[in-house]
Amino acid sequence: MMKNSIWILLLMFGLSACNDDDVVFTPLTEGLEIKFTPVAGGAMMYYSLPNDRDIFAMNVRYKNWQGRDVLKVCDYGSDSLLLDGFMEKKEVVARVSFVNHRREESASQEYNFSTLPSAPWAFFEDLEVSSTWNGFQVAYQTSGVATGMAHVFYLGENPLTHRPDTIPVSSFPITQGGDTVKFELDRKLEKYTVVVRTEDFQGYRVKQEIYPDIDAFLTEQWTVTADDFNTGGLSVENENAKTGVKYLFDGDLKGKERMDYFLSASGPNFQFTGYDVYGTFLAGPYAFDKPMVLDLKEQKTPAWVRLYALVPTQATHAQGPVELGTVWLGWYDDKLPCNLSVYGNSTTADPDAAGWVYLGGLNQNPNAETVNDKWSYRHIEKNVNLPKTMEEFDDAEPLFVDVLFPVEDNTYRYLKIIVHQTFETKPYPVAMPNTNKYITLHELEVFVKKN
Repeated sequence: MMKNSIWILLLMFGLSACNDDDVVFTPLTEGLEIKFTPVAGGAMMYYSLPNDRDIFAMNVRYKNWQGRDVLKVCDYGSDSLLLDGFMEKKEVVARVSFVNHRREESASQEYNFSTLPSAPWAFFEDLEVSSTWNGFQVAYQTSGVATGMAHVFYLGENPLTHRPDTIPVSSFPITQGGDTVKFELDRKLEKYTVVVRTEDFQGYRVKQEIYPDIDAFLTEQWTVTADDFNTGGLSVENENAKTGVKYLFDGDLKGKERMDYFLSASGPNFQFTGYDVYGTFLAGPYAFDKPMVLDLKEQKTPAWVRLYALVPTQATHAQGPVELGTVWLGWYDDKLPCNLSVYGNSTTADPDAAGWVYLGGLNQNPNAETVNDKWSYRHIEKNVNLPKTMEEFDDAEPLFVDVLFPVEDNTYRYLKIIVHQTFETKPYPVAMPNTNKYITLHELEVFVKKN
């Protein structure tokens, strides 16, 4: 027993002697430079390390927005270090120390730096939740580094419990520069209470705000007829080619009458006969910049007008010595509007009177040839996808564009439509420019705020 005690005492003295011989790492700090620049969610530390061969790396310690310890390490291979992990604007203390190749660490020195609000926190500074047609929209702006997620909810009834609950609508990453996100919900409410919540990429909730009583501006289609539309004598009324104002409001959204006639008149193997019948609206000549006025018959809050084009079929377009061949000239798209304006007036249908208010317009590249730039575009590859039967035609989606108006309660009885330009003719040998400035639309619909 005595022998064991002696060995324990010798071991303790040996350890004590080793501790006394430890070398404290004390690097040279001459030439050390450290500067901080606040950034979103933290600060950027710019540094220049001392010229000391014993220094292997530099440790930077601080506490993040949750009070948790953070260790960042940098070395001679760089000159900057991002100190992140913060939500709102904050003053932070950092402890800086050095490490040698034996992983011995020097004493630390304190530095102070400032942060800017993170993207999930600053998201709410310029956030605007407002009404849109049949729903609401969330608009935000960001600058600098954009991180984190935004979640949008509305207060409604949980379909499982049938009790009030926050119903999720959408989640999206916060993008640099900002965005406007519109929401049209299946559950139609006259007013929405919107809840917006943000979180960082670690899944921690950052902030939440509630926006009550957002008017949904519910809409409905408003019935208009050919008798309500004054073209100023521009409409080409042709019974043989079936063009005129009545076809603009007959409910045919794709051009079924043209397809019917083509199928009944075409010869074997679709020899492209019967192509001069359209069942559509045509105006001209020289219809550019000429007003056409639509009477809604009562004061309404217009939401948008929807313009339709003919769905392309196997029927080629009229040219030469056939009905309206000298108008169509073998081409259709160069009569479709790419640039137009819509105005509203509450008191008069006179297009030259005072009081017309600009509501909205269409402005697309006249030379556009893709679905993103041309509202009437439909990709057709060597006529393979052109409908050859009525069943195929019925399956085709209509081609249309909505000209949206401001989301506000102003009412108008009259709408003035002015076409400024149509799409350009493609450089095909059979195509000629629309020099006489004709315009065409297949169908026109009006949507208004629901009373």
